[in-house]
This record gives sequence, C-alpha cells and structure tokens, in this order.
Amino acid sequence: MPKINKRNCDNCGKYYKKQNRQFCSRVCRPQPEKFLKSIRFGGKKHSLKTLKKKSLVQLGENGSNWKGGINPINRGIRKRLEYRLWRESVFERDNWTCQKYGTRGGKLHPHHIKNFAQFPELRFAIDNGITFSEKAHREFHKKYGKINNTREQLKDFLK
Repeated sequence: MPKINKRNCDNCGKYYKKQNRQFCSRVCRPQPEKFLKSIRFGGKKHSLKTLKKKSLVQLGENGSNWKGGINPINRGIRKRLEYRLWRESVFERDNWTCQKYGTRGGKLHPHHIKNFAQFPELRFAIDNGITFSEKAHREFHKKYGKINNTREQLKDFLK
C-alpha cells in the first residue's frame, strides 16, 4: 500500500491526499504545451533555460564526443545524389525484388557485391550492386561479415 500524505496542489493550493502526484486533479495539471516542466538531474531540477545553456556548452570542440571535426567519408558519400541514383538503378534493374527470397517491394537494401569502402572505384557501378530485402541483407552480413565480400560468397548465399 502506497504511503499517503496530505499535500498542497502546485496549481490551486488546495489540500489533497498525495499518491505520487504533483496536482490535485487532471484539471489542475497543466497541459504539456502550456506548462514547461523542469527535468530532474541528480536530485536537482533544472529549468529549460538552464538545460539549453548546458547543451550549448557541449557543442563543437567543447563536446565530449568531438573527434577533431572529422566526418566519416563513407557516410557522406551515401548521402550524395550519385549514391541515390545508383541505389535506384540497382532496384530498378532487379525489378524491386529481393534476389534471395523473391519478395517484391517492402524494405529493400542495395548490397555492394565488392565492398563499398574497399573498392571506391566500384561504388557507383550498377553491376556491383544487388537488391536484398532487409532480412536477406542482415543474414548475408551475419554469415560473411562486412569486409572482404566476394562474388563467390554471393553465389553461395543465393543458392
């Protein structure tokens, strides 16, 4: 049985039996968009203004995850138009169908037959891509790993 104490409502000041609540009723409890609630950190409450200041301090070079301003090149390339066109071309060539299970549509992944990172000259070669479903793509990399993939592994996987 929870411990019950009498307490003042934070909104109207009326006494009520406290059961791990801050307000006496739903009417008194402010709506999220109307009430900016402070968040607890280590037993202390910080206002949203303070939280914003704390987050701004962590930006850029002052942040704990700062790695000298580098951005992985491969991630940047995957956001480029060339990559998106390659991806669409592979899907179109394979008729939007998983080459392992034959399912059409759904969550499709373009797979590089020869690794994206190890063979930069083949990154946008349509014949270096194949369409997999999300499940098939996960299975392939679980079985063969993510580096040093070959056409022989792909042929074996598609059997």
